[in-house]
Amino acid sequence: MHKEKILLEILAVGSGGFIGGVLRASMMLLFHNNLFPWETIIVNLSGTFISALLVVLFSKMINLKQVTSDFIMVGILGAYTTYSTALVDMVHLSWLMALVYLAISVVGGVLMVIFSRYLGNRMVLRWQK
Repeated sequence: MHKEKILLEILAVGSGGFIGGVLRASMMLLFHNNLFPWETIIVNLSGTFISALLVVLFSKMINLKQVTSDFIMVGILGAYTTYSTALVDMVHLSWLMALVYLAISVVGGVLMVIFSRYLGNRMVLRWQK
């Protein structure tokens, strides 16, 4: 890989990471709740939905350069979502609430992927008509 290409990739992911981090911080402030960490669940599930939807759209309709895809998927969405925050949140909950949180995160994540893939395929079919 050429030095210029590596630098461009680093800048793309880094600038996307800045955007994703700002979006995450904004969502965390907007949905903050002292009773239950809904803000982390909302961020992670919405990020999962967007990521899975974009994978369908990028693979079937939109031809992006790798650096653009990495800017969006690795930079923005990688910084926006992080399940490590979910793990830290769980430590501060009772065992029962931690299990509820885990169930919402995992089941919700799977449902977001299923729904976004369905929606993405429907969008592709509609746009190809």
